[in-house]
Amino acid sequence: MATFAIASLIGGGLLAVNARAEPGSTDSSNSASRENDSVNVTAEHHYNSPAERANDALLITEVKAALARDGVADNYPVAVDCDHGKILLSGVVKSAQDAKHAGDIASAAQGVTGVKNQLTWH
Repeated sequence: MATFAIASLIGGGLLAVNARAEPGSTDSSNSASRENDSVNVTAEHHYNSPAERANDALLITEVKAALARDGVADNYPVAVDCDHGKILLSGVVKSAQDAKHAGDIASAAQGVTGVKNQLTWH
């Protein structure tokens, strides 16, 4: 039941996230788009248990919610991924300051062990 609840939260969030929660092999793909801008990130994750995947899914949800509350990524294609507590931000935002701010928001989420900020701006 908890896995379904987490999956429901992730499916209807700020960004699209597709992931399989099978132990030992979980590939995930994140994508988002805005007019002429788009981002599509494919990553391979290796989890030892469904609990590890669920923890990362929860962190993704928390970071997406924090970005949505702040509004820094509103109307911009930003993808959020997580691998063993490390958040990956990719996509496009309005400015360099917004990219840094989004990284700061992600790093402030409880349970995040690191942030790889690959956001660009224009």
